Amino acid sequence: MEQKQNKKIIKTLALGHFITDAYSGFLNPIMPFIAAKIGISMAVAALLISFSNLTSNLSQPFFGFIADKWQRRFFIFWGIIMASVFLSFLGIAHNIYSLILCLILGHMGVSFFHPQATSIVSHYSKCLADSKDMSIFIAMGTIGFSLGPAISSGIAEIWGLEKLPYACFAGIITAYVILKIVPKIQKNTEEGKKVSLLGSIKKIFSNKPVSILVWASIVKSFVVSSFSIMLPFYWKAQNYSVSKIGIILFCFLISGAFGVFTSPFAEKKLGIRNVFYLSLVTVLPLGVIFYIFHNNVIGLTAFILIGYVSFLAVPVNMSLAQRLMPEFKSMIAGFIGGFSWGVIGLILPLISVIAENCGIMKILLIISFIPVLFSYFIKYIPERTV
Repeated sequence: MEQKQNKKIIKTLALGHFITDAYSGFLNPIMPFIAAKIGISMAVAALLISFSNLTSNLSQPFFGFIADKWQRRFFIFWGIIMASVFLSFLGIAHNIYSLILCLILGHMGVSFFHPQATSIVSHYSKCLADSKDMSIFIAMGTIGFSLGPAISSGIAEIWGLEKLPYACFAGIITAYVILKIVPKIQKNTEEGKKVSLLGSIKKIFSNKPVSILVWASIVKSFVVSSFSIMLPFYWKAQNYSVSKIGIILFCFLISGAFGVFTSPFAEKKLGIRNVFYLSLVTVLPLGVIFYIFHNNVIGLTAFILIGYVSFLAVPVNMSLAQRLMPEFKSMIAGFIGGFSWGVIGLILPLISVIAENCGIMKILLIISFIPVLFSYFIKYIPERTV
């Protein structure tokens, strides 16, 4: 009976992850129309997108630190409320100030939700020998993020931007469901409350296996972000239509979600380290195939498979790191699930400038070597935890 209730809680949180990440994917397709409405340039719009994404991702370890000290449903409930309301209200932003307000508060809600929800999923999971429950939770977020752009652009096209706020009701209802189903949690240890923010960061990165796992998530984020952000510019130059580019990127992300779903099965068959090796090493041959055949179906298939292998080790990464340092579950979730993407957001503009001068395909081929080089460090992570 208890296990059945735990599964219900995990599935409810997975639904919350799907909803929250769907809202976080709202902005990109509608931003050109918002910019035209309020009279800002593409450069200013791009800067606002980058700023909001960075503040959301880089702040997640901080909110994780708070969540480790005080585990409350508060963070999950208000995280979904803030994300659903303010990211839906982007459609009626009437000047740059209201746009910035919606972006900051909406993405702050996303930051509220992720570390705490990930920690609670780990808390209620009874499958500690693998990462099945974590894979479901993460995959639902990936699917939500991939569908978010289609939802916001569909509403805007059919009913207009001014109707987008009605989308917030899905999040409000989900937040209420979580409040009714997810119980209050009592901390089992006081250790996390005795350590400061800087002390927590020091302890996490002084743990060699956990530090390697954080860097593994950064490498994964680097590959996914580089391919998914720079390739649309290349395809546009090759006269691909907007819808064709959107479909390809959707397939890339859905392939990643499938990788997340199949992660626990791969872990059982291959073991933890081999899942990491498979996820990291296979990026290179697929990157080479994509480089050679990028203008036909073989190359596009290789690109989609890069999404699959890049996400394959994500649940294993998250659940293993949390088992190694259970007193910092939320903060570790913030580093692996958010901070790693924020760090890449800081360096991608420089990589993009280099790609403009040297060629996008050449840079992506070079990036394909990085996971293989990093795979050397996988031997230092444990195959099993107690």
